Order: sequence, then structure tokens, then C-alpha cells
Amino acid sequence: MYFVNTDASIMPFNPGGIIAWAFIVKTRKEVIHQDCGISLKGGESATGNVGEYHAVVAAMLWLVKLPKEKRRPVILRSDSQLIVNQCSEVWNCNDEKLQPLLKMVLKAKKQYGMGITFKWIPRDQNKEADALSRTAYDPEEIKWWKENQLDITFDGDDIPW
Repeated sequence: MYFVNTDASIMPFNPGGIIAWAFIVKTRKEVIHQDCGISLKGGESATGNVGEYHAVVAAMLWLVKLPKEKRRPVILRSDSQLIVNQCSEVWNCNDEKLQPLLKMVLKAKKQYGMGITFKWIPRDQNKEADALSRTAYDPEEIKWWKENQLDITFDGDDIPW
């Protein structure tokens, strides 16, 4: 059996920040694969939920690429109840940004051909995947984003006359 932990982070703000994702694949005894990356840099599509889905999609794509003789049943664990319940088809997905990602997950699940169970875990049991997602960030890029974001809040001091 494979145990896959997924997580994502979004910095320096949510929504609209930079999404980083990660997944770790383990057997009961050892880590057999891990990966992380950046998937979106800003815009209204960059949300924490989109990031969580990107982590699951990346893990599912890795699983589907495994040779058939190396495939085993999978427990995919996430600290996002939304992801677990939508990917388990317990909850509907009404968010247009998430629907295509859910379709990718369900298609990959079918292609994998072995059982994949989605399980919610508390954040404190997902520290490794969380830490790995944060390693994908480039500190200089985060600094640039923080320095160059426009202040779009409005109050009386913003009126030019």
C-alpha cells in the first residue's frame, strides 16, 4: 500500500498569491517519492483550494505513470476537508475554478486501476508535506510580490481632492 500526503501553500496572500504544492509517497517503512513545485503566480484563480487540488493532481499524475506491476492500493491524505470530500464524491463541486481539477483527479483515479481512498488528516499530521510545499518558493520572488502589490483598499484618505 502507498500512503500519499498532499499539501499546498499560498504566499504572501490568499487569494492572489503564489501557489506552491507538494506530495510525499510512502510505504509503511520509507519515502519512495516526493515532489513540489510552483503552479500559479497570482490572479484571482490562485487560491488555497486551487493549490490543494494542484498537489493532488500532481500526485495522481505520478501514480498513473507508475508501471502496472508497481501499482498498489493508495490512501491519499490531505488536511483539506473540501478536497477529501469532493475527491471522494461525497460533496458536489460547484466552484468553476475547481471543477476541471476534480475531473482530472477522478479521471486519474479511474486510470490508475487500483483502489485510491481519500482521507482527511489534521494539519499536525501533515507537517512533512506542508514543509515540502514551502521549499518550492523562491525568497526573492516572494519579496518582489510583497514590494510590488498595489494597495487597492479605499478609504477617505485615497480621494485625490
